Amino acid sequence: MELEELARELRSFEGVTRKRPVRTVLKELLSDCGVPLEGEVIADAGEDAAAVDVGDRIMLVAADGIWGKLIERDPWWAGYCAVLVNVNDVLAMGGRPVGLVNVLSTSDQEECREILRGMREAARKFSTPVLGGHTHPDTPYTALDAAIVGVTDEEHLVLSSTAEPGDLVVFVIDLDGEPYPKFPLNWDTTTGKSGDEIREQMESVYRASRHVKAGKDVSNPGLVGTLAMMLEASGNLGAEIRLPDVPKPEDVDLETWLKMYPGMGFVYAVDGEREARRIEREVSEAGLTASVIGEVTGDGVVRITDGEREARVFDLSKEWIVGVR
Repeated sequence: MELEELARELRSFEGVTRKRPVRTVLKELLSDCGVPLEGEVIADAGEDAAAVDVGDRIMLVAADGIWGKLIERDPWWAGYCAVLVNVNDVLAMGGRPVGLVNVLSTSDQEECREILRGMREAARKFSTPVLGGHTHPDTPYTALDAAIVGVTDEEHLVLSSTAEPGDLVVFVIDLDGEPYPKFPLNWDTTTGKSGDEIREQMESVYRASRHVKAGKDVSNPGLVGTLAMMLEASGNLGAEIRLPDVPKPEDVDLETWLKMYPGMGFVYAVDGEREARRIEREVSEAGLTASVIGEVTGDGVVRITDGEREARVFDLSKEWIVGVR
């Protein structure tokens, strides 16, 4: 695929465009309602989780609604992903998950059982118990939402809003996986691993977070779209991504890979090669790959390059992903 065509595909990718209505929510819902919080709010909108200083620890709170397409195609996978995506939000913030609650709406008992089976398996794999929630047993549709609580501290806390021009872009990914059969844009790296293996990966990401300046877990917008969300939160910065440096499986084409939601994948802004090497050492012990794939710039343009040519994917001085800034 030509570079300009690839840039257009990434810019118009549904995983990116369906984020844009978030701007309306930010404007209408998250205004100051005058209700005081116990503790200090460190970060909120634009982050993978809200971070609140509650004394000796920092509490992380996040929530995710599962895409209806996942539920339609594979209810078990939807339940599994309800845990996975929330755990990754906490890991992206440099935290350790504590537990989840969920809201399950369905009148289809078989679908309900499959969703709960998936959640139970993921809760076991990720050592993150489902603590409770709410059920609507009589809805004419099926929907699944979950929220998570995690903890971290000042040393490990990672925000999306703290990248700066000149930072290196580091991609951390588990290449040991395969496309999930019923949803091939999901790069499944966890269902075939033991709980011990996954916990080792989670712990390595937690340790590596000490060396991260800004970060996010790679989610529905894919690698480039997720990076753009981080840059937007950091004040509409830009970046150049060197495609030949992006680690990927041999049997997945580049366009598909850049759109994939990985089971364990993070994009970081890092202060120099030394910190990048420290991250690589931490995560490689758990079977993860860490590679410098580009650099943060100050012009608001997110570019991809093949080493000879370059193409613009986003211009955050003129457009938005979620409208957080």
